[in-house]
Amino acid sequence: MLAFHNGDTLGNIPVIREAPPQRFPWKATMAMGAVAIVVGFCAALLLDHPAPNGQVADAEAHARSTPGAVPTERVKAAVASPSATRSSSVRAAPSPSVSRTASCLPVRFKMPGGPADCRSKADICAPGAPWYLADIEALCGGPAPLQAVHIISEPPTGGDPGSSFCLAWTGSGEGVGKDAVLLMNAPGYQCGAALVGADGQAVHPDGTSVFSAIPSDCTESYPDTRMTYPAVLDFPNDGGAQPPQYVCVLANVGA
Repeated sequence: MLAFHNGDTLGNIPVIREAPPQRFPWKATMAMGAVAIVVGFCAALLLDHPAPNGQVADAEAHARSTPGAVPTERVKAAVASPSATRSSSVRAAPSPSVSRTASCLPVRFKMPGGPADCRSKADICAPGAPWYLADIEALCGGPAPLQAVHIISEPPTGGDPGSSFCLAWTGSGEGVGKDAVLLMNAPGYQCGAALVGADGQAVHPDGTSVFSAIPSDCTESYPDTRMTYPAVLDFPNDGGAQPPQYVCVLANVGA
């Protein structure tokens, strides 16, 4: 009996003992959960903050190196590119002030102290133009060239040496030159230009005519402008009876 209670076998027959009830491992489970929470918190900190050496944390660098991150970067670049393109185009476009400076030159009306303006080279160098520019011949390539004027009608002069002559432009003309009516002693408002001699005078007390058989150098009534220019008058309607006449023309432009 004593051997039986001490766990000895009885006649070599094993005694089956009842196994003690098993308990749930609460301590181990709670310890593993705490470790998981700490690991997750540390991983979150690494993802949100760069490493001390300026590099992105390994987890974030790995995420950026994955194929799924490439489309996101391309979308960001595509969204940013239109504004960058617009900025470049705005900077490259010339401003209105630059265009205006390149297309015209500062000038004065008739005289150095006249009203200021800005005109193109073609406007400044045109025969009869009233724009003053210091050393205008350097810009225009020399003195004003000879111009052709076709006289389509003329009044009788009567041989009066005290007469003044002017041109009334008709606004017509073909090829080289312009058509005009030759007027004598006409009021200024009817004249588009006055005829003057080489000295710039419209009437000469000594009876010298403003007309010449040869070209002459014209004295500028308004220096450094194109208001005075040489011209040759032909008379296409008289059948060649009157030879061409050379004159100096002074444009009638404003006050």
